[in-house]
Amino acid sequence: MILVTKWYGCFLCVEGEIKEAALFPKDPAAIADRMEMIKQGEILEEERNLGRAASQVAERRLSEIGKFSKFDSSFITPEAHGFTLDIYREATIDLARRMAKSEVGPDVYLGHAVRAHDDLVFTNNMLSERLHEWYSLHFPELEEVLSSEAYVSAIIERGHREDILASFEARMDSIGADIDDEDLASIQTLATVLKESMAAKKTVESYINSRMKVIAPNVTALVGPVIGARLTMQAGSLVRLASLPSGTIQLLGAEKALFRHLKKKTRPPKHGTLFQHPMVHNAPAWQRGPIARAIAAKLSVAARADAFTGNDIAASLKEQLDRRVEEIRMQRQSPPKKHSGKRKKSNR
Repeated sequence: MILVTKWYGCFLCVEGEIKEAALFPKDPAAIADRMEMIKQGEILEEERNLGRAASQVAERRLSEIGKFSKFDSSFITPEAHGFTLDIYREATIDLARRMAKSEVGPDVYLGHAVRAHDDLVFTNNMLSERLHEWYSLHFPELEEVLSSEAYVSAIIERGHREDILASFEARMDSIGADIDDEDLASIQTLATVLKESMAAKKTVESYINSRMKVIAPNVTALVGPVIGARLTMQAGSLVRLASLPSGTIQLLGAEKALFRHLKKKTRPPKHGTLFQHPMVHNAPAWQRGPIARAIAAKLSVAARADAFTGNDIAASLKEQLDRRVEEIRMQRQSPPKKHSGKRKKSNR
């Protein structure tokens, strides 16, 4: 006999005839429970009970009960056993809700944190540029003395050129124009918004750092929390990142350039998001591709350790990576010679 499982029950069949049946409760939640177990590859209690008399099964999932065999079970219908499509619809809706909740893991939250970080960086750059252009009408020399947060804080706390110079106990013959209190108040409002945005960026960075150390410590130690979180987001999840080959990890973030290469035969990309890694970014152009490849190879191992074993192998991977990068630098000290493309004339 062959064991067949439907959404409403389990059946023992012989040549198109049902010999024994174990029906599920006519409760959408109970049916959804069993559908979820089936989706996860588990064997139901009803299947184990009927499986004692079965020699074959209609699903590979049940291979420990019997030998898998293809079987046409279309003669088994829910209506014949008192089940309606309304029950099936409610059960599938319940199952979909459960699956939607289970898909939202810590790495998904991290993905949104990375997007928020990128948005804040973009916003800060725009606000900073506008603040510098606006305030430079009054005190253009300040940006040569102060930068970043100190520049913003000086505008908020002091405002007028004379007050800022007094705080430094300095004198300067500025080429900037005088400014009214009303105009300065508007500039200080912009500076206050920028300072709050900078603080928000730091908070998000701190969150990414702390969460990545828990979720993917090996990846974090290898490429840093922000790059690691961005690669995880681009892959889809940590498990997905761990399943990707190193060549694919190397090109994450360079999809547009890759498609352009495939479509228009342009030069293939050598790196994507990994370009942000200092080892790649600070290297000469001719070394970046091999270094990115080396990082991606170790990153693939780190992601698998984080996703499947939880072993701490960061120190070993970093040592191997540093050694490999040093070899690349020694082997490629000078740029490769460009081929002229001209063939030597034949003596014929």
